[in-house]
Amino acid sequence: MSSEKRPAPLERYDVLLMDMDGVIYLNREPIPEAVDFISVARKRGKKIVFLTNNSKYSRGEYREKLAAMGVSAREEDILTSAGAAAQFLLENCELEGRSAYLIGGKGLREEIGKTGLRLLPGEEGGAADYVIVGWDTELTYDKLRIACLALHRGAVFIGTNADATFPSSEGLWPGAGAILAALEKAAGREALVVGKPNLFMMQAALHLSGGLADRTLMIGDRLETDVLGGWRAGLDTCLVLTGVSGREDLEGFQPQPDLVVESLLELL
Repeated sequence: MSSEKRPAPLERYDVLLMDMDGVIYLNREPIPEAVDFISVARKRGKKIVFLTNNSKYSRGEYREKLAAMGVSAREEDILTSAGAAAQFLLENCELEGRSAYLIGGKGLREEIGKTGLRLLPGEEGGAADYVIVGWDTELTYDKLRIACLALHRGAVFIGTNADATFPSSEGLWPGAGAILAALEKAAGREALVVGKPNLFMMQAALHLSGGLADRTLMIGDRLETDVLGGWRAGLDTCLVLTGVSGREDLEGFQPQPDLVVESLLELL
């Protein structure tokens, strides 16, 4: 038998698209193995783009959060679902002279504010041309009410992502998808969701990386967003079991990830 050592899985790729929540950290708690993995991967010449469905924070805030955990990142190497939503609107919608009502955090306001849409505050939002919904930890009934009024008046309905939950160190919290579900039920129609697994966001991330699809690995903790989104973009995928999806969720799920690891260090 040959004693030749098999190459590490990481060696097949030049670019890594890495989800953050549940992969690099849990809310504000870093996952040490992931931080170590990023350091080694970079030393081996791998390009890393940080990709998140969380629209609450700005790219600058994500850069600072990663830096506090020992991970350096440029803002141009971070793509959020809020950024993807803004890019989608600019490329596909008529925005001149139009207005928007937002449910979400600073990151969503910052990215949508760059599109030229006039952001309507409070009660004015009931007359908005667009309703754009992300994760909002300060959600109130009034915000839902105002968005619902605009939707029933015909506003375009955009969601940054449909993640039902958000992984934290204490367990799963309600995610942006839970907010979307309430509005979809009240409005009687579905939102157009731009974040993972939408092909638009995956292609935007691949373009940002400058890499080739067959040399790029999508790493995430959710089957229904990271793995499905990566597969749709023609990428190999890796499910890391530090966040939302567990081994029990693999049964019957299609497409199956190419790699499943308990820790990212296994890729080394």
